[in-house]
This record gives sequence, C-alpha cells and structure tokens, in this order.
Amino acid sequence: MTHHLNIAIAGAGIAGLATASFLSRIGHSVAVYDKAAEPAPVGSGLIVQPTGQAALRALGCADRLMQCGARLKRLDGRLEGGGRKVLDVRYDALGPDVFGLAVHRAALFDVLHDAAQDAGAKLFYDREVAGAEQAGEAVRLKLDGAAAAGPFDLVIDALGVRSPFIERNDVFLKYGALWANAPFPSGGGFTQDVLAQRYRGAGVSAGVMPIGTSGDGAAPLAAFFWTLQAEHYDAWHMTPLHRWKDRVLKLWPEAAPVLKHFTDHDQFVFAHYAHHTAAQPVEGRLVHIGDAWHAASPQLGQGANMALLDAWALSNALERHEDIGAALAAFLKLRVRHVKLYQAMSRLFTPAYQSDSKMLPAMRDKFAEPLSSFWFMPKLLASMVAGTLGGPLKKLTPD
Repeated sequence: MTHHLNIAIAGAGIAGLATASFLSRIGHSVAVYDKAAEPAPVGSGLIVQPTGQAALRALGCADRLMQCGARLKRLDGRLEGGGRKVLDVRYDALGPDVFGLAVHRAALFDVLHDAAQDAGAKLFYDREVAGAEQAGEAVRLKLDGAAAAGPFDLVIDALGVRSPFIERNDVFLKYGALWANAPFPSGGGFTQDVLAQRYRGAGVSAGVMPIGTSGDGAAPLAAFFWTLQAEHYDAWHMTPLHRWKDRVLKLWPEAAPVLKHFTDHDQFVFAHYAHHTAAQPVEGRLVHIGDAWHAASPQLGQGANMALLDAWALSNALERHEDIGAALAAFLKLRVRHVKLYQAMSRLFTPAYQSDSKMLPAMRDKFAEPLSSFWFMPKLLASMVAGTLGGPLKKLTPD
C-alpha cells in the first residue's frame, strides 16, 4: 500500500502494541487508546512460542527479549507425587535450535511498548474506548467521558475478551488460575529449561514456570500457577494462606521452595479463562485481533503468540494491497485457518486438563504416556505447542 492510513487501535496490550509497531513501521499514522492511567502489563508469565518469536524477529526486537527470557526445552506434567507423565512436550523434536521462550509478562510488554513508541505510534492512556460510530467511509472512536476521536480509516479492536465492540454470552470457562511470581527455586529439582506441572484429576493442578528476569541484573524468577474455579476465588481469598499451602504441598511437596515466598493473598492475580471466537473478525473498517477475535484457555500456550501473528499478518496484508477491503480480505486469508485449528484444539484438549470431568483425566492418565512413545507423537505434540501446526508462518515469511 503506497498511501498512508490514519489508524486507531483500541487497547495497549500485547496485540495492540505489536500492531501499532508493525503498522507505524510501514508508514501509517497510528494512535493507540487504553483505559489504564499509565502503561503497565497485567499478569505473570507466558511463553513466547517459535511463532511469536518469528513475529518479534520481524519487528526487530526478538534479541532484546531473548536476553531476559528463559529458554524452555520441555514441558513436563506428572500426576501428584511426581509419578506417571501426562504431559511430555520436547521442543527439540522440531530441531536442535527450537525452544519456547518463557518470559515475565512485563518484559514482553516493555519490549513492545518501546517498539511502538520508537516506530512513531502515539499512545493515549486514561482513554477508555466505549465503541465506534461510522462517519461516512471512516470510523470514529467513542471514548468514555471525552469527545469522540477520529475520524480513522481503520479501527483495530485489541481490547480482549471484554471488548465493547462484540456482544458475547457465556464465554468464561468455569476454571481459571491463580498466578504469582517468586525467585526461581534453588531446591525441589526445578531447572530453568523445564516448565513443571502436577495434576490430580482435571480439577486440581499446579505449575512452576521459569520466566527469566524482569530487568537488567535482576535475579531469575518463576511463575507459580494454581487451578481454581472462578466461583471459589472469594472463598480462597478468605482462607488462611497456610491452609491453602498445605493443599498445594499435599499435591506437590517439592514446591515448598516456591511457596515460602508467598505471604499474602494479594501477591496473586486470578486469571479467569474464556473461550470465544468472533463470528465476524472484520466488520467494514473495524478489525478484531487477539483475544477480541479468538479467546481461548492457555492450555496450549498460544494467547500472546496468536496476537503477535495477527499483528504481523495485518501489517503484511496492508503492505501488499492498495485497497483496504482487499487488504482485510488478505488478512483473513492469512489467519482464519490457523485460528480455527487452534480454537478447535483448545476446545478439545482443555477439559482433559482443567474441568470437572472424571472420565477425561482418567483416559489422559492411562493413555498419555504410552501414546507419546509412538514415533510421530513427539513432533506432533511439539508442533501443537510451538504454534507451527497448520503452517502459519509460510505466507508471512519471505521465500
């Protein structure tokens, strides 16, 4: 596209900041609006998969994130007591240089925030987006307590599952998880290249994920997570913390070196998981990306990576096509199949690891380990987690 567009992005999270950086770099005028009073990440840790790493390399900011992240070789999930394996993912099944990059969410946020600013995007905080209104062929953003912004040639919805642009019903799942960060444990058999988890059925689980550091010279950190039903969060918050720790230690005694750092309920953030796919990701000059388009449980570790791919694909499409309509059609062609594939897999696999089902975890416990010994399974499992199943990078990367 040779002419430059005036573009608004609603939401300054991973999806919004990555899109702002990509689009500003190719010459578009980009304004980002977010309700937060000042720039700040929300959450604990996440894994930047090989797909997300490729997007960050296209932005030129992968090296900076690599310096503070932890390179994961394996995801290791076992039944309580460290027994039978029920999750065994090895990245090296895809090649010796393939890994998952586990990072503090703040580290990824800072990289993308700086990239957006350096590219020339304008970031407006304390501006809550309430919706949009058509202004001829252009679109204006409706802002709470302020005059409408715009007009814009294109509006990008990166406001997540609670986006006001989409009506949703019953999208939140029964389960979520408590997350908190702690110094990486020196005991318990933990290593900084393995995400370790323990399970009892599908309703009780815990994990320890190395996430590197949050800044220069900082000590390595771990993200601890504990499965919890959303309706039980208030009761958990009122329960003495030592009683909850006793429950965790019964499941996973080796987690003691991590748990000792938690002294207050407010150290934890509760993430309530959701599953939803917008029926119309493109509505005229309005485009939904990231969780606004395709929210899913994090069991496959794809949320941030899907958002990064959306941002990259949208930039790619706008750069290749003069007409906005043609560009948005090309964007969908680049992303729809991959989104549908991973939404279906998330819907299929999540109940085996996080639900009230008795049958599904029983089948998991019986068959997961023997099935993983088949010659094709290590590569298939690694491809699923790496985000490369379905070949999402083939049309985005040069030949």
